[in-house]
Amino acid sequence: MNYLDYFDEKERDIPFTSGLESTAAYLRWYDMFLQAAAERQNGVEDSKLRAPLQAAAGILGSRVMASEGRQTTGEFGLSIVNVAAEYGLYDFSFFCLLMAVAQEMDGHYILGYSALSEDLPSKVPTFALAQDIYSVIADGENVFDIGRIRNALEYCPLFTITRSVKGQGSLFDSFEANRQLTALLKGDYVLPNELSMLGGEYSGEDASKAIVYKEKVAALSNFIKALDLEAQKKMEKSELPMDTVIQIAGKRDCGYLDFIRHGIGIDKNILTMDFTLLQAMDSEKYRQVVDDYLVRARLLKDELVILTGGSEDETAINLLLKRILGQLDRVFVVTDENTILRLPVGDCQIYKISLPVPSGSEQQDLWKKELSQIKTSKDVDPKDFAGRYRLRPDVITRCARLSLNEASSKGKKTVSAEDITGAVLANTTSVLDSLCDRMPLSFTWDDLVVDEKQRKIMDTLVSRVRNRNLVDEEWGFNKKVPYGRGVSMIMYGPPGTGKTMAAQVMAKEIGMALYRVDLSQLVDKYIGETEKNIGKIFDAASDGNVILFFDEADSLFSKRTEVSSSNDKHANTEVAYLLQKIEQHDGISFLATNRFGDFDKAFVRRITYAVHLERPDEAKRLELFEKILPDKTPRDKDLNLKYFADTFDLSGSEIKEVLYSAAFIAAREGADLGNRHISEAIRYQQEKTGKVFQGADFGSYY
Repeated sequence: MNYLDYFDEKERDIPFTSGLESTAAYLRWYDMFLQAAAERQNGVEDSKLRAPLQAAAGILGSRVMASEGRQTTGEFGLSIVNVAAEYGLYDFSFFCLLMAVAQEMDGHYILGYSALSEDLPSKVPTFALAQDIYSVIADGENVFDIGRIRNALEYCPLFTITRSVKGQGSLFDSFEANRQLTALLKGDYVLPNELSMLGGEYSGEDASKAIVYKEKVAALSNFIKALDLEAQKKMEKSELPMDTVIQIAGKRDCGYLDFIRHGIGIDKNILTMDFTLLQAMDSEKYRQVVDDYLVRARLLKDELVILTGGSEDETAINLLLKRILGQLDRVFVVTDENTILRLPVGDCQIYKISLPVPSGSEQQDLWKKELSQIKTSKDVDPKDFAGRYRLRPDVITRCARLSLNEASSKGKKTVSAEDITGAVLANTTSVLDSLCDRMPLSFTWDDLVVDEKQRKIMDTLVSRVRNRNLVDEEWGFNKKVPYGRGVSMIMYGPPGTGKTMAAQVMAKEIGMALYRVDLSQLVDKYIGETEKNIGKIFDAASDGNVILFFDEADSLFSKRTEVSSSNDKHANTEVAYLLQKIEQHDGISFLATNRFGDFDKAFVRRITYAVHLERPDEAKRLELFEKILPDKTPRDKDLNLKYFADTFDLSGSEIKEVLYSAAFIAAREGADLGNRHISEAIRYQQEKTGKVFQGADFGSYY
């Protein structure tokens, strides 16, 4: 065998132009091995075969030296030499890598293996076959510790090893190259579908995004620099760097990708893996996908980010982290705030950074940056939205872009403040949807008839929500009131006076979703369960972008009793817990009751505002009649709404019920709405409460 049949001596000092060219050259060398193995079967002595292989290896080594300093990714691409150096594969282990890659790069090698071994399982090479072929070049004194090398490769993600079905021992286990490895060696850097379904690969800086959490970004950046410096020092001493888990504690929409990107440097790639989806795979698929991630992250120098849902099994997470840290020096793990990660391996450290809702000024910068990308009307003020809402970075981005759809659906090309508010409301998804009823927000101030003094109190609450960033951050009150900066209001008065409507009107004015909490459903006969139910409600509303409406609050909030039994003590504990949650809640809480006099004074003192809604007098009843009756409703020319407002002591909800019922009576007759229709509706409505009206009570309108 002549090495000149495979290599030209003139190549010796010519650097490789690409990683693929380098890999192809080593495959030529591998072809020489296969020819040598075939010739040995025909009786040629190893000593005559070894020299050409060593001469060819010399040419390859020279070209590798001439190519030093070339990029391992990008335009130059990966080469099998880079891969081997990264994983510390030399001599026989490198030959196994070359053998595994060869059959993936070119299928004709499988036929060559079959010619060399009649006992080849599934036409995939075994360690025994690899040893047999490689022994052509090995010195006679070189004794292979094949068992040790095979066991070491068991944990190397570059290989997929299948155990021998005949139980002949580990030498007859077959092996294949990792799929991601062969794809990258071929220059295919596209993330495969199987990995993209579990996450994605992100690179570069999104110019449309403003930087948030600036201080924490700086802290992460300094920590990463310190890690890299320490790793470099240990490498110089031939020591292993300490493994590091960087825990990002926050919601999935906290902007963790941009945070990590700015912390590690925007020139680096991020590779994400959804652990919840990964766990749904069977064990064999799980191992294969994890290895694909590890190979890609290590060879492309991507930062690996694991996304968790907060409810995963701690042991399963630790096993995954242990596998990852066997191949990578560090890994990012995104969790909720309550998740506690344990050290997966001995020489490991955990660095935790929490990403809460950004400050008001940071949210304002985000709104400004996002809204600058679209055409908005003059009423759009980023400061207003930053004041009203407590939104995480990804939600702000999503809402700004959804506002375009809101405007387009109305045939507009310019986005208004109403469109943005609509996008925020449409994008408000909460665990509360499974715990409470979301109420419609169809009423405005024009629909609400209340005393001017009470209206001012409600206006003050709305202003407090909209200007909290101004007061808390710019005026410095956040340092004086470190927690519990939420706002609460109790609305009290007789039934039907508009307490629910008032809550809906304020929610619409603020631009937040309103959830009705049925306290009677939260109270549980088992000690401690009521507190758990209440805790779930406030935990779900912790983002502060929804309003909690405790209707008929007297079912739990009424005056605490003197303790004369264990039940009394239990009830007082529940009330105390609820008081604590309302006071600590950073959002908005509304309460409504018909029995304000029964409330404990200590409780009332801890509520921010109290609004008294009385039964309407004659003038307000007339105003309600006129506002509730739609303009489109056909009216009899003699319709006298003032007569009914002056004569009957009706609440706002009763007036609404009367007019609605009267409209159906008129429709039944095919007539315009008239006085006798309203009279009949009032009689129906009042009879439900036990009052019986005679015809004379309605005068000439009966």
